[in-house]
Parts: sequence; C-alpha cells; structure tokens
Amino acid sequence: MIDDGMKRYGIYLVLGIFCCFAFTSSNVQSKLTDGLVLALSFEEGKGNSAADSSPAGNDAKVDGKADWVDGKHGKGINIDENTWLVAPYIPFNEKDFTVQFWFNCKLHKGVIFSQYEKNAKNLSLHFRLGDAGKVDLGFYGNDLATKDGVVTSGAWHNLTFVMDVSNKTRKTYVDGEEKASDKPATLYAAKTGDTIIGGWNRVDKGVKKAYQKYIGKVDEVRVWSRALSQDEIIASIEKASLGTSTPVDSSGKITTTWGMLKSD
Repeated sequence: MIDDGMKRYGIYLVLGIFCCFAFTSSNVQSKLTDGLVLALSFEEGKGNSAADSSPAGNDAKVDGKADWVDGKHGKGINIDENTWLVAPYIPFNEKDFTVQFWFNCKLHKGVIFSQYEKNAKNLSLHFRLGDAGKVDLGFYGNDLATKDGVVTSGAWHNLTFVMDVSNKTRKTYVDGEEKASDKPATLYAAKTGDTIIGGWNRVDKGVKKAYQKYIGKVDEVRVWSRALSQDEIIASIEKASLGTSTPVDSSGKITTTWGMLKSD
C-alpha cells in the first residue's frame, strides 16, 4: 500500500520533472534572438523592400518584380526567373553562423541564398537545391551535400545551415533533422558581397540573374552570428516570426529587448 508520503513524493517528482522541461524549453526560446543579424518575415505584403526585424537593420530590396503571396507563416514572397532580393553584406568569413529559411520550390534546382566575392575557393557562399531533391552547402570548391530526396517540389521545407568554427563542423538540417555534416579543412573567407536571396550573383558568368536561378516561394529568412544547437533550430522553426524590438528611453539608453511573434 502506498502511503500519503509516497504519494506526495511522487507528485513532487512529476512536478519537478515538468518544471525542468518547461524551464529548458523557455530558456531555449528566450535565446533565439541572441546573435540574430537578419530576420525577414515578408509581412509587408506590398512594395519593393522587406524589413529586417533584427537589430542589424539589414533590410532587403527587391530587384525585379515583387510578388507577395501567402507564405509558410503569414505572408511570403514568390521569386521568379527575373527576381531576387538583395540585402547588405553580412560577415560570415571564418566565423560561426546559422542561416535558416522556409522555401517552396517550383523546381529542384537553383541557389536560394548566396554571397559572392569571386569564383575562387571559399569565396562564394551558396545554398543550393540540386536535382533529385538534394541540398548543397557551398563555399565554392569546398561543399557539403546531402543525399538525394531530402526535399520535394511543391511543398514547404525548412533549411538550416550551421557553421561551428570552434568544433570545425558544418551541418545541414532539413525540417529540423540533420541530413549532412562534415569537418571542412578550410573555412569560408569572403569579406565582401551582397547577401542575395533567390539566386547567385556570379558576375563572372555575365548572365545576371540567369545562373542557377531559384524559382519558388520563400519565407522567414534568418541569419545568426552564432552556431545554433538542434534544440534551438527546432524551437526557431516553431516560431512563426522572429525578431527583436529595442526601445530607447529619453536619455538614449536601451531599456528592454523582447521577441515578437507573428500569428499564423
């Protein structure tokens, strides 16, 4: 027979475990804005620019025709063969970083996110869809590829790319699951180049937007200047919108920073 003391002990144990999990989840969620340097949610729904809700202010301009559509969460943007978005240079060179976005491709091909200095090893960052549904994380001449069939056309998928310099590891996640990893002998090194969403600005090819062009929808483009853990990646995927707001008081001092959540 279980006495009252044992019952109370059992209740406290269950509550303790629950609180531990709740604290861990809350702690992960609260850290998601740490190191955030780009957060495009595309909630404008009109115009020729997309506001960055991170503290970095890396707003993106639409180069081409802005086609605002329903995204994965709220509004998104559809990118055709003559359109991409251009944001300022973000320093990825020899640094920790995480790049994440939702996409819904028309075709299994094209570069969704890139930065180009020149066509030389480790000087042209590109995240590319390949034939048969594979995904490449490329530095140029130093790439990491998943197996075939990790993504499909006509469906929303989340891609997250992580570079962890201290552990000399880079990883590709599809819908929160790790699909490829390696330890590159050298790191991405470019120090110039716009951040492009929807293509690869290979000026050496002389074809403008036509080189390995992505065609399809994009939503919730995010960049962190740190390597996210898998728990953080999953938590971020569950967030419909991620950004920060930093009020300043009359003396010019920062008062509070908090995350903003966009409802579905």
